[in-house]
Amino acid sequence: MRYWRHTVFALLVAWCASQPAFGQIETEAQTDDLTLEDCLTQVLTRNPEIQESRLDVERAAGTKLVYRSRALPQLSADVNVGLRYGALFPPSGPYGIATAEFSQPLLDVGIPPTLHRGRLEVIIAQQNLNRIVTDRLHEARLTFLQALFLRDLVALHEEIDQRLRANVQSEQQRLDVGTGNQAAVKSAKIQELNLELDLANLRGSYFSTVTKIAELCGRDPTEATNGTRQLRLPKPVGPLRYEPVNVDWLEESAYAVQHRADVKLLEALVDATGADRQTVQAQYYPLVTLVASGLFIPQSLLISKQTSIVAGQDPRSSQVEAGVEMSWQIIDNGRVTGASRQIEATRQAYKIALRQLEQNIPRELAAIEGALQNADARRDALVKSAEEAEENLRLIERRVSLGEATQFDFLQAQSNLLSVRAGIVDAIHSHEVARAELDHATGRYLQYHSEKAP
Repeated sequence: MRYWRHTVFALLVAWCASQPAFGQIETEAQTDDLTLEDCLTQVLTRNPEIQESRLDVERAAGTKLVYRSRALPQLSADVNVGLRYGALFPPSGPYGIATAEFSQPLLDVGIPPTLHRGRLEVIIAQQNLNRIVTDRLHEARLTFLQALFLRDLVALHEEIDQRLRANVQSEQQRLDVGTGNQAAVKSAKIQELNLELDLANLRGSYFSTVTKIAELCGRDPTEATNGTRQLRLPKPVGPLRYEPVNVDWLEESAYAVQHRADVKLLEALVDATGADRQTVQAQYYPLVTLVASGLFIPQSLLISKQTSIVAGQDPRSSQVEAGVEMSWQIIDNGRVTGASRQIEATRQAYKIALRQLEQNIPRELAAIEGALQNADARRDALVKSAEEAEENLRLIERRVSLGEATQFDFLQAQSNLLSVRAGIVDAIHSHEVARAELDHATGRYLQYHSEKAP
């Protein structure tokens, strides 16, 4: 894992240094179109951390059988075989002695909490899987939104860069014909260089984000072709869409308490430690067990033949015994009490964490509500500013055609419009991030998990 991360980083640095244009870098690396839906599906089915958690659910199923074994009957058998030979042990040949033991608890106070603990082991593993799925899907969604945001910003900056290049050429032409000055040319070049630096940083951030998407999807971004490593990255496609939401925050808070995986996990841990405590305390009570044993020795063995003490007696060595046995430890010197108190302390810690988590849910939702409102307000204000910037651009364009304004004035109006458009993209990105945070805070990613479960 570390090797291909370092390889990807080295390839990105080399390409970013040698290829200044965004499109040229993209053509050097093989890309696969990736929608948000496909991205989440790949994360759900191929993410290494999620796959490991699924295996942990299978492990928990085996642990549940171990807990159940306490209540089930136990049967064991032992067979000793050998070969005898000689005049003292007629007849010569192989022989076998078989023993069998059976036990079944009749009275064990620890059996009910043990069975409950076995069921909770599977629930804990499943809720832990749900928690990891929620976190990884949320991380993938945020990363995908970040990639779309950076992609749109790169496109806007490239458009501004084209205008700045045209402005440099225009000022140079004016200087050549004697109507301009050297200071204007230098100022135009400085503006172009400053934008190119920002553009290079955006391109680097975009490719780092795409590489992270590949990692979350469980994909190796490098391939060996003819003995060389070639970069293969997903290409996020689709618009950065603005989707307004109307939220009933009281209802969302109640939904979160009922469906969040981390809440359910802590509830299961509280119940599990309670069952563990009851199991330990069961050692205070007596244990009653039904037992039976059998011993079979073939009559042909010399060792089974005995002298009759009473006339007519048929001596036998094979036997079967059955009965009930009871054990009860009265004094344990604090072993049970100490273990019970340790488990109870852990249980109380889980209860405190659960209470804090439930109390924090309304605060999380309040912060998300504020983020949504701020993003909506910014977007609405910038949309109005965009209309004014477009009107100003049309006015400057008419004045340039009449000779009342310069090309630089037109460039300034264009740059202002593109900056406002960039602000709108940023507001939409903030809004969609807040929507993703809302789904994460309420546990709604589990709906996608259940729909796409392999």
